[in-house]
Amino acid sequence: MRTLVGVWRLVRYYSQYEGEAPLYPLGEDAVGYIQYTPDGYLFGAMQRARPKPFALADRMRATPEEKVRAFDDYVTYCGRYRVEGNKAFHRIELSLLPNWIGEEQVREIRWESDDRVALTAEWTVVGRKRVAVVLWERAGK
Repeated sequence: MRTLVGVWRLVRYYSQYEGEAPLYPLGEDAVGYIQYTPDGYLFGAMQRARPKPFALADRMRATPEEKVRAFDDYVTYCGRYRVEGNKAFHRIELSLLPNWIGEEQVREIRWESDDRVALTAEWTVVGRKRVAVVLWERAGK
């Protein structure tokens, strides 16, 4: 039986507006992990593969430009999840993106093999449909 439970490593992440070329918000070589626990919790994080370090190691002294770049180069959230058929429902409790907190986001599950799965989400952004596709492989494979 195929299950999301476990740790998954990011293979590819892109988003796409209907009829347009894919966009890679974190670069074509983005890295990340997502973990689904047996008792219904999830944690996910993705970032640009080689983020530019701050000039100083103290994040409290980072410049506004460095903070914006760090925000733009990273996505993370955690919370509860449930699976119903070919859909995963992510109930977001903590997130770098404050507007996501309290949301339940739907991910369509498309298995490529037992160790590879694509999770797809759809949003409407300024009246346009946008699809985000995140391809994962089991960590340790």
